[in-house]
Amino acid sequence: MARRHTKTASASPQSSESADRVPEGPPMTSGTRPVVVAPIAPPSGRLVFLTPDWLPVALVIGDAVIAAISVPLGYWIKYANATQVLPFGPYLAAIPVVVVLYLFSLSVTGQYRSWRGRTLVDQLFALYSGIGLAAVLMFAAIEAANVGQRYSRLTILPAVLLSAALMTGERYLLRQYETRLRRQGVGTERVLMVGTGDGSEMLIRRMNMFPQYGFQVVGVASDEFPAGETYFGVPVLGRVEDLPNLVSQLRVDQVFLALPASQRERLLHLIELCEDKNLEFKIVPDLLEVMSTRASADALDGLPLVGVRRNRLRGSAAAAKRVIDIIVSALLLVLFSPVLLAIVVLMKITTPGPILFRQERVGRFRRPFVIYKFRSMIPDAEAKTGPVVAKPGDERVTRLGRIMRRTSLDELPQIYNVLRGDMSLVGPRPQPTFFDQQYSGEVPRYLERQQVRPGLTGWAEVNDLRGAAPITDRTMYDVYYIENWSLALDLKCIVLTGLRLFSQRHAY
Repeated sequence: MARRHTKTASASPQSSESADRVPEGPPMTSGTRPVVVAPIAPPSGRLVFLTPDWLPVALVIGDAVIAAISVPLGYWIKYANATQVLPFGPYLAAIPVVVVLYLFSLSVTGQYRSWRGRTLVDQLFALYSGIGLAAVLMFAAIEAANVGQRYSRLTILPAVLLSAALMTGERYLLRQYETRLRRQGVGTERVLMVGTGDGSEMLIRRMNMFPQYGFQVVGVASDEFPAGETYFGVPVLGRVEDLPNLVSQLRVDQVFLALPASQRERLLHLIELCEDKNLEFKIVPDLLEVMSTRASADALDGLPLVGVRRNRLRGSAAAAKRVIDIIVSALLLVLFSPVLLAIVVLMKITTPGPILFRQERVGRFRRPFVIYKFRSMIPDAEAKTGPVVAKPGDERVTRLGRIMRRTSLDELPQIYNVLRGDMSLVGPRPQPTFFDQQYSGEVPRYLERQQVRPGLTGWAEVNDLRGAAPITDRTMYDVYYIENWSLALDLKCIVLTGLRLFSQRHAY
C-alpha cells in the first residue's frame, strides 16, 4: 500500500498573543506510478427526496408568504392606536400585487440563482437592494394608479422593514440548513483538481473550510505527487494525463485546472479536452501570478485599454475613511465602556499581573506604533520560549483569556489605537516589527500592505486567514482590499467580522 502523507501549508510565525492554528505535517515525496481508483461512494445519510433546485423553490415560497403577511402587519402597526382608520379591504386586495412586486424585484437582484460560492453577506446586500426596489415600485404603483386616498404610504415603511427582517432570518436559517446538508454531501458538486500549484492549495483549503460553498474535492491529478498520497487531505488519484479516465470514474461535476503559467500549451489542451467532453471547468490562476498581476482593463469606444491598478485609499477617499474611523471609534469606546470596565475588574480578580498586553507593530508607511490588547496569557508567557504560536489547549492562556480570545474581546483596546490614528477599523492586520522585517524581503508585494493604516479587522481575516495562516495568502487578500477599496467593502468586512464571532475556528 502506498504511503499517505499530507502536504504542508507554509505557516507564518506570529506572536503568542494572536489567534493561530496548528501547523500541518511534513511535505510529500514523489516517485511512484499512478494508481487509478474506483469511484468514491457518496456519503451516507443523503436526503434523496431533495431536488437539486429545492433552495430557489423554498425561497420563492418563503418570500411570497413574508411579502403577503407584511401587508396586514404594516397596516396593524400604522392603525393599531389610530382614531381614523382607512378600510382594510383595499390592503387585502393589494396583497397579490405586493407579492408579485417583491418576487420580481428579488429575482432582478439575483436572489433565486445559485448560492454556490457566495457569502451570506453578499446575499443579504443583494436582498436589501431587492427590497428597496420593491418599495420604490410600490410607491410608483400607488402614484400611477392614483389610489393614494385608499392607501397610506406610511404603512409601506413598517411593512418593508418587517419583510427585510423576516427575509434576513429566513435566509440565515436556510443557509444553516443548506450548510448542514452540504457537510453530509447533499447538493455538493464533485470537483477534480488538476495540478498542485499554490492556487490549488489555497482553493482546497477554502473549500474544506467553507462547505456551504457547495464544492467537494474528490481527488487530485498531479505529476508532482504519486498516486496514493494525499494533498491537503485530498487523495492524489493519478497523473494529469489520466484526466479523462478519472472524470468518468469519479462522476465529476467540475474540473479545476490549476497548472502553472509555464505549461500554457498543456493547459490549452486540457481546456479543449474539457470542452470536447462537455465538462464544466474553471481555471485556477497560479498564486504568484495573481499577486504579480496589477493590470486593470478598461475600454474606449470598444477599444481595450490596459492600465495598472493603484491604491484606491488616497486623497478624499482616505480622508473620508479617517473621519468615519474617528466617529465610529469614539462611539464604540462609549458603547463598550461597561464591557471594558467589566473585563478590567474580572482580570484584577482572577489574573495577577498587568491588564494590557503591549507590543510594537509596524503601521502605515512603516511607522512603528504600540498596539494594545487585554492580556490573555500568564505574565511573561514568552520568557522561556520566545515568540511562539498558540496551540489549542495552550497552558499559557488563562481561563478568562480563553473566553476573550474566542470572542475577540481581547482586541477591544485597539479601538483606542483607531481613535489615535495608528489603525483603522478595516485594513491589513499589523505585524510585529521582527516579523515585518522578515516578510518585507521575502513576500512579494508585502510592502504594499503598508500604504494604508492597519485595521482591527480586514479582508484576509473575514476570509478566515488569521494567526498562522501563510503570510503570502494574507498578503494577496490585503492587496486586493487596497486595490478594490470602497465603503461598501468596509461595511462588508465589518458585518462578516460580527458573523465570524459565532463561527471562530482559529482563535484559541
